[in-house]
Amino acid sequence: MPSSQLHTAISSPRFERYFRACGDRDRALALYRANVALSQQLYGVIGVFEVILRNSIDRHMIAQQGKEWLEDAVAPGGYFDTSPGCEDAYHSVQDAIHRLGLLYTHGGLIAKLTFGFWAYLFAAKEFAAAGSTLLSVFPNRPFGTKQKTVFQNLININELRNRIAHYEPVCFEKDTISTNRTEKRYRLIVELLGWLGCNPQQILLGINGVSQALFAINRI
Repeated sequence: MPSSQLHTAISSPRFERYFRACGDRDRALALYRANVALSQQLYGVIGVFEVILRNSIDRHMIAQQGKEWLEDAVAPGGYFDTSPGCEDAYHSVQDAIHRLGLLYTHGGLIAKLTFGFWAYLFAAKEFAAAGSTLLSVFPNRPFGTKQKTVFQNLININELRNRIAHYEPVCFEKDTISTNRTEKRYRLIVELLGWLGCNPQQILLGINGVSQALFAINRI
């Protein structure tokens, strides 16, 4: 799409933020495109991290509680059913089972749940309800790492994921061009992949162009 068409295709309120930060239309369009490219790269990295995280949790919980641990948690008398403060987790699982309908499988249920659901398994009440063992999915975590730290890290990553999913820019701090916050979240993902026992360079080989996308924005 030519620059002139892109400019008219983007809503004025959305484009205005880029224009204010850049001062001219051509530079603003370049920043808009660079933000899209960065978002694409980050979303792929976050997607890989999410799959590894949820599969690690699933394997751990199967070993602890059996192959239908999640279904059992929302069954009558299950720990999400009976634990005060776990209502959101309970409803998330029940809703996912309902939406799967006749296509239901345990693997399908795991894939259907959101990143936010997996993050909130490390919130205090959900963590305790599941047996307070989930830190084991991060075998390479620093000594003394607390559940609260893991939870906050995952919430920060989920916040970035949601910004991208809702087409919000990741190249600003207030109205100033800055990738500092976004880069910190990216570095956090790489760090947590290491905590999960992965080699981030190998896991992300061929799909990680985040550093180049960050550099492209920083030179605009």
